[in-house]
Amino acid sequence: MSWDEVLGRLDELTTKNEHFEFYWFPHTEGCLTKRNNRTAGPAAPLSRWRYWMDDEFLSNTVFGVTCGLCRHVPAAIPAVNSVAARALGARTYTDAAYRVFTSPRRVRFKEEEYAVPREALADVLGEVRALFRQRDWRISFPIEVRVTPGDDVWLSTAQGRDSAYIAIHVPRHYPHEEYFGDVEQVMVSAGGRPHWGKMHTRDADYFARAYPHFADFAALRNAIDPERRFGNAYLDRVLG
Repeated sequence: MSWDEVLGRLDELTTKNEHFEFYWFPHTEGCLTKRNNRTAGPAAPLSRWRYWMDDEFLSNTVFGVTCGLCRHVPAAIPAVNSVAARALGARTYTDAAYRVFTSPRRVRFKEEEYAVPREALADVLGEVRALFRQRDWRISFPIEVRVTPGDDVWLSTAQGRDSAYIAIHVPRHYPHEEYFGDVEQVMVSAGGRPHWGKMHTRDADYFARAYPHFADFAALRNAIDPERRFGNAYLDRVLG
């Protein structure tokens, strides 16, 4: 789908499917969309050839080669992304959940992901896209977007609110500081919560404001692990 179609149908696509996500290729209008829904079956899996072509050859081997090329010729990235957005054809299949929800990822990368309030998604995406017009970025990795319902887990990124997740990536050898930093500021302005296991610069003071039950968790942690046997430098920063 095109960017405008996905954004225009966002409410429809996220409410009519149990799992909806899309990948926008920067510097283009192209998006790849994915809809996953439960079914009674019977199974109708991808053929071995189609799985190899899409998930191994195009998504890993070819993508890895183009990332290497674009590292040396950044000016080629918009053209490469335009082709990549059209390279994978539409497909529908039925299979066990663990085969549907997992994909091999052999191109190593760095990633930042934030959860923002679901109602803010369209505006936040618009701000992120505007950054590409304002900055001299050349980003080959697609930006991943997904949504989840809220929950009541104290330190869940979806605690107390329906959430939308925006994940940005660069190949592991690429500089990431400006790209990740500028996008992070957009996410923070929208009340975003970073993925606990991915790259971000937030600290305990920020999380104390972002999570209503942060103090409850801190008290429980102090009671259960006062000597910080389950601790490290990262946890010191994010949990205090």
